[in-house]
Amino acid sequence: TAGGSAGGGPVGGGGTGEETNVRVMVRVRPLISKERMERARECIRFDSDTCIVIGKDRRFTFDSAYGPSSKQEEIYVNGVAPLVHGCFNGYNATVLAYGQTGSGKTFTMGSGNISSLSDDEIGIIPRVIQDLFAHIDECKESTEFLVRCSSLEIY
Repeated sequence: TAGGSAGGGPVGGGGTGEETNVRVMVRVRPLISKERMERARECIRFDSDTCIVIGKDRRFTFDSAYGPSSKQEEIYVNGVAPLVHGCFNGYNATVLAYGQTGSGKTFTMGSGNISSLSDDEIGIIPRVIQDLFAHIDECKESTEFLVRCSSLEIY
């Protein structure tokens, strides 16, 4: 999952204290039941909260790295909520989920059927909508809002 903000917005620079236009986050999904039944093993280790290791020594560093036990809320609060709040300061924001089929993009983004999901399972898109309109509701007496939002899923 990658998040960004135009114009050097309110996005942190990977813990360095500086602002940056783009942050890159990686989330490793847990093994699915079929993989567990086949006794598949995870091939990615976490060296830190920003670094993953594939195989024996292939290290990849990101602004944030989330493991299979990471929660939807954790991903949202740390990676996306600052972008939503930045919108109220005049910044535009984009969140992009990229990966191969079956890697967990739809689950993370929450663009599937959310009616049967628990609060813990709700993804980024529904959380953005909840957060956005909660903030608008708090300020609606003193401010007029125009909301434009788009979502696109490409197969």
